Order: sequence, then C-alpha cells, then structure tokens
Amino acid sequence: MSHYYSKENDSLKTNEKLIYVNIREKVYSFTTDHGVFSKAGLDFGSRLLIENVLSIDSESFLDLGCGYGPLGIIYKSNNQNARVTMTDVNDRAIKLTQKNASLNKVEVETFYSDGFSAITDTFDLIITNPPIRAGKEVVYRIFTDAAKFLRDEGNFIFVINQKQGAPSAIKKCESLYREVEVIAKKSGYYIIKCIK
Repeated sequence: MSHYYSKENDSLKTNEKLIYVNIREKVYSFTTDHGVFSKAGLDFGSRLLIENVLSIDSESFLDLGCGYGPLGIIYKSNNQNARVTMTDVNDRAIKLTQKNASLNKVEVETFYSDGFSAITDTFDLIITNPPIRAGKEVVYRIFTDAAKFLRDEGNFIFVINQKQGAPSAIKKCESLYREVEVIAKKSGYYIIKCIK
C-alpha cells in the first residue's frame, strides 16, 4: 500500500471503476482505480471528515492528499465561491481527481505536491485524511507544515483513528496551534480542528 504515497505508480495495472457517494442526500460520481486509497468507496474516516467541514465557509480551501478527489470535489460542490486546491503525491490520484472534477462539474485546481512541497498560497481551511501508514514522521511533518500555510484564524482539520495515535496527534497539534478541539468522534475516529 506504500504506492498510495509515491509518485511513480503507473506500473500498477489499471482497472477504472465508477463509484457513487451519497452525502447529505446528494449523489456524487467518482472514477477510482488500483493504486489509490479507498478505491472501493468513500472510507468511514473521510466521510466523517467531509460531513464535518461542509458547513465551514472558506474563501480558500486545500485538500492535501486528495486521492481521487472526493473531499475537495464535494466541498466545492457545496461551497461554490471557495477557491479549492487539491494536491497529492500520487500521479494516478491527480489524474483521477481531474477527471472526477469534470464528472461532477466543478472547477478546482489540482497538482502534484509531496506534502506542502509545491504549495505557495495560504488558505483559510486545510483538510487531510493523513497517510498514517506512511509513518508518524510524515504525518507530523504535515501537521507542522499546515500551520505555515494557514491564514491567521484559519482552520486545519483532519481525521485520525484513536488506535492510530489520535491522543498523541492532539498533543503534537497543541504545541503548534493556538486552539485544538475534537469536533466529532465516532467509531474510534476523531475529527480534530486546529486554529492558527
């Protein structure tokens, strides 16, 4: 599964599949493929994350590690005035996100970035379902770097499972942000909001 978090994954076989995601009684269509996270459907943690950020207004929104694009695309569909940027380290994920933005008739900016390496703008809302299996060092670097790309009073919101280190993630974020709050908790998953 490390191929989710690497640039070169075009050697993996391709088998594109159309899936449907229902959020707040609206159905979205997404093309998925081998080599992207949660290709069979929107995973529980990501669903909980998007359900808890949809009502947060933002002028500028970053979906870091967007995968095939469900979170940023659903957000844009519900927040038409937001400038939505979506990035991933996985080339196949980027191509699928571009295809899925067209499929769902939204305009988003999509490009390759290893973490924040290619990010130049600042945002008032950054979300991520962090790549836990890439290791704690990678995940904590995302927490640290997100603070540098948030506008003052901006929100960094992420999902993490209690068994995968939610309590220590909260402590780490408390050392980086002015305010840290668990805004939702369900089936062991925490949605954590950090305010700069």
